[in-house]
Amino acid sequence: MAVVLKEEPMALLRFIHFFTFIFWYGTLLYFTFIQAPVLFKTLPRQLFGEVQSHLFPAYYWISYVCGILLVVTFHLLHPLKNYVSQDCVKITALCLMLLFSLGQGLWIGPKVAALRVERQAAEEVKDQPKVDTLSREFGKAHGISSLFNLVVILAGTVYLVYWFRELNP
Repeated sequence: MAVVLKEEPMALLRFIHFFTFIFWYGTLLYFTFIQAPVLFKTLPRQLFGEVQSHLFPAYYWISYVCGILLVVTFHLLHPLKNYVSQDCVKITALCLMLLFSLGQGLWIGPKVAALRVERQAAEEVKDQPKVDTLSREFGKAHGISSLFNLVVILAGTVYLVYWFRELNP
């Protein structure tokens, strides 16, 4: 009876961990490869930026909550003293996902959003030199944000590959 009681919390932790990863990874892939490109192709640039500015806070919060939950549940499921090499790879991948998501949401994302608003204001008053300068800055910041997002997706893919290898030795 004690073994069953001990296994139930672990099964629940495994389920929470599995569901959280799949939800986050699926959200990353959907937002990056389906939603954003479709909106970009179908909406005027200014409206696209406005829509994205409303979607990004939820996108970042999903990353923060899922990332923290994954790191915590991973440690509960894999005590540090029992780590094997694949555990080190998996926890590193999860930590990279969380850290780059935090960097994207707390640092570079707000910078991109501010530059977008500033550029739009310069466009409205037809200040072309300022528009050109802000467009270059926006492009650089957006490139960094895209790179951060790519790192999160690649780290998630590494985690998924190692997790699958563990399930199917």
